[in-house]
Amino acid sequence: MIEALALAGALLAGPATAGTAVTVRASEIPARWQPFASCVSQRESNGNYRARNRSSSASGRWQFLDTAWRVNGGIEWIVLRQMKKAGATWKARQATYRLLTRTPIHRWPAWAQDAAFVGVVTERPTGWRHWSLPGSRCQGLVPR
Repeated sequence: MIEALALAGALLAGPATAGTAVTVRASEIPARWQPFASCVSQRESNGNYRARNRSSSASGRWQFLDTAWRVNGGIEWIVLRQMKKAGATWKARQATYRLLTRTPIHRWPAWAQDAAFVGVVTERPTGWRHWSLPGSRCQGLVPR
């Protein structure tokens, strides 16, 4: 248990850790989604992982809404699925889950926020619609 928590702490600490390969793979935005991701990131937070919306619970680079994603959406589980695909062990995923659930999204490391975004747009056929804004140039960048 202590080893798993130490690994999760390393994974949450950032990219220069023992979990680097897993975190990089888990958070890698597929090439076909990169134009959309870049547009959304600029529009939502100007690329700021620590961003917090003044009028809602939206936070982080992708402006995930706390209620929609943490309570109803299981965003932590989305990150864990990305970690699993990247080869993370069960212990690392379990410990990471515990840490993510008690950390505000805007305090998550960049890789975890990006892994959540990747999971939403790649696992759900209409996941990109969470960032749908009629008239936005981002709409035209959604891969078909």
